[in-house]
Amino acid sequence: MKLGIKVGLRPESVANLVATKPDFCEIWFHSGKIDQYDDLFRQIKRLGPKIGLHFWGALADDTEANLSFPDSLILEASKKLVKKTIETAARNGCFYVNVHPGASRLSRIDFEAEQVYPYGKQLEVTDCHESLQASLTELAEFAKNVGVELYIESVPRHFLGHPWHGTQGRLKPVVIGQIPVTIIAQILKQSVANLYFTNDFGHTASNLVTNDRTIIKDGLFTTTRSLATFTKLLHVSYIIAPYNGTDYHGCLYYPEVNSSTAVPNHDETKQLLKLFVDRPDVAALVEPETDHVGNFAVLKTLVTEAQKSA
Repeated sequence: MKLGIKVGLRPESVANLVATKPDFCEIWFHSGKIDQYDDLFRQIKRLGPKIGLHFWGALADDTEANLSFPDSLILEASKKLVKKTIETAARNGCFYVNVHPGASRLSRIDFEAEQVYPYGKQLEVTDCHESLQASLTELAEFAKNVGVELYIESVPRHFLGHPWHGTQGRLKPVVIGQIPVTIIAQILKQSVANLYFTNDFGHTASNLVTNDRTIIKDGLFTTTRSLATFTKLLHVSYIIAPYNGTDYHGCLYYPEVNSSTAVPNHDETKQLLKLFVDRPDVAALVEPETDHVGNFAVLKTLVTEAQKSA
């Protein structure tokens, strides 16, 4: 298993890479700012870790890129942004591009204000299955032709309200019909060439909305085992109550991680990691709200302990 950290257009990113010396890093990649990443690519190449890109993007009218919504103009514009990201990945020797599936309702997104603004008709998520499968098949082939793997990530049932960091935004979920992991699983099991799964533990857990922690934990484990053979990337995260379909970016060393509320807690995280620790084709990182260096250290410890018990 390769261990990494998240980086982006932040002044501390290079220092974090120097401090952690990870096997790889995942760049939070805004497809509307491609030229701004040139220096970061140079710095990462100088330091030597492998690189993956986590795609984010918005269309000309600020509509969030959406690979699922069955509107030809939205789909084509969204795929165009992903293809530009894949081309950037290929030019810079990145080994993957990670994408989100989209949603059954459109929304405008403001990355600076940390807000999404839904608009238009709310469809059923099942209405988006065919368009998502077609988008991913096309993009996976495009990526394969330039030597890049395409990853599709599990997403929470609901989008966070404002702000995206901390716990307050979780209490104001925005319902836009994000595509559930069940549909992603059906597409993956069609064995689309060059398409792999990113299992964000917290996202996968937040597909279920219930007050019963055991149901959420069992659902996370069932999905993780079911999609293990398709999995190439892990975002090691957790959620806390209320289990309302939103995700959370708490640090792996917060006391809550070993409380009765976290899903998964540390012991459960190690059980999940045991499924992958001996696979060199799988990469793992944390997406914390702060302190990437400290969270990387905890991740290394969890993986070491998982290896000992494997």
